[in-house]
Amino acid sequence: MSVRKYPLVYLASPGLVLLVVTMALILITIDKFNESRIIDTLTAASAFLAYVASNMLLSAAIAVYTSTRTSYIPPEMPPIPKAKTVALIPAYNEEGRIGQVVTATKRYVDLVIVVDDGSKDNTAREAQEAGALVIRHPRNMGKGAAVATLIKAALKADAQYAILIDADGQHNPHDIPRMLQPLIQGQADHVVANRFTNTKMPTIRKIGYKALALLHAILIKPMGDPFNGYRAFTRKALELLDREFDPAYGVEIEINNALRRLRTTEVTSKVIYHEKSSKANMLIQGLNLAWAIIWTTITKSPKITILAAVALYTASTALLIHAINLFNVTRYMRLIYTTLALTLPVIATQMIAATLATHVRK
Repeated sequence: MSVRKYPLVYLASPGLVLLVVTMALILITIDKFNESRIIDTLTAASAFLAYVASNMLLSAAIAVYTSTRTSYIPPEMPPIPKAKTVALIPAYNEEGRIGQVVTATKRYVDLVIVVDDGSKDNTAREAQEAGALVIRHPRNMGKGAAVATLIKAALKADAQYAILIDADGQHNPHDIPRMLQPLIQGQADHVVANRFTNTKMPTIRKIGYKALALLHAILIKPMGDPFNGYRAFTRKALELLDREFDPAYGVEIEINNALRRLRTTEVTSKVIYHEKSSKANMLIQGLNLAWAIIWTTITKSPKITILAAVALYTASTALLIHAINLFNVTRYMRLIYTTLALTLPVIATQMIAATLATHVRK
């Protein structure tokens, strides 16, 4: 795990913690002043240093996160036959598994397309021998780029329906008919597999996922299993994804956000976990998902974000004026008003910075 791979986790998380510490120290400083009429130097200096460090970490997180996102350049597409129903499989170093997945999947679709995302093993050859059409990326560009290429390939195949399934065998290909049924019957444009109903998931993982699903429901869209990569799409959804999906950020969250206004339904599906993750790794992954949800919410609607930031600046100014007026009358500083007046601008500034960094990058 590295700062470069998870900058929001390793930089923004402590930055946010320090902002909370700053608020606490400001409250203590003001409380001591109201009691003694003297500003405690140590507490005030600590609040200032925490304030500076918080700003620095949050700004660094935004800079590193946007700078490490790979710009997506679509690869040259090989000839792709027409197919009504296609399976889309992003793959990276999945030798020994991809062949079995392709073999099981092709029973239920007209065409299986695999994007080999710069694998260093025999993933591409194994997939091709199993009967898949393989598109190769010249280097590893990430799952998002592989999914973006698959979407373009499905549209080139003139597909009416598409299944997105992982290459590692965790998703059950035998559920494909049930995944496609709501699309074919015109009940939905987007189907998501829900693993919570019949999958034995570790308790800690399940609690964490439920908490993240709640955050996702509040900020993006209510879904039972929003982070499951097993999906099905109509052509309408594929065309919308081709326009709106940003491969540089979280795949499932990007898909959910791009398709949030389309009819979405869920189908139960069992997931097989091949290996256990450590609690530390689960925490990192969970924090990364939480930040991806927050980032998507902030950056995907620039006008709303800027209006929200302006509202925070306005509220901060009003609170500060009110706190000063009260101080002039009572000679006492108001704890909450003053603290919020000093910290809300930090949040507003970082929201604008994240939005500008994302859209300038594009």
